[in-house]
Amino acid sequence: FEKYEPADLMMSGVTHEIDLMNLPFADGSYDFFICSHVLEHVVDDDAAIRELFRVTRRGGQGILMAPIILGLPETIEDPSITDEGERWRLFGQNDHVRLYAHDDYVARIGASGFKVHQFDESYFGNWLFKKLGLKSSSILYVVFKP
Repeated sequence: FEKYEPADLMMSGVTHEIDLMNLPFADGSYDFFICSHVLEHVVDDDAAIRELFRVTRRGGQGILMAPIILGLPETIEDPSITDEGERWRLFGQNDHVRLYAHDDYVARIGASGFKVHQFDESYFGNWLFKKLGLKSSSILYVVFKP
């Protein structure tokens, strides 16, 4: 990459201390992004995904990673729950506001305008999954802005 700019709302020492739901960047200003384990923390993930779409240039790509439960019928979410014990019980972590179902996650990303590509064990090969210690249910979600 020609230029890498880390961004985070809670971490110091990054290039941009920003809220993913309200990015201070011009439309189409980035070729590529990595959004790793952020969407499950934000109150309005649809707004965050729309912002990522907005700041990605046409033809740009990104990686969206979040905890996803294959086989979960629908996403479990409730940003109004603030009790840490209840968040652990429902979402598996005290600072999460949702637990994604696979089909819903893909649909939410697609609703923003991104095309979603899913790369799983059949794409990468069983040998690589074993070498990296990945579960066979792991999927890499790569998005493309047409």
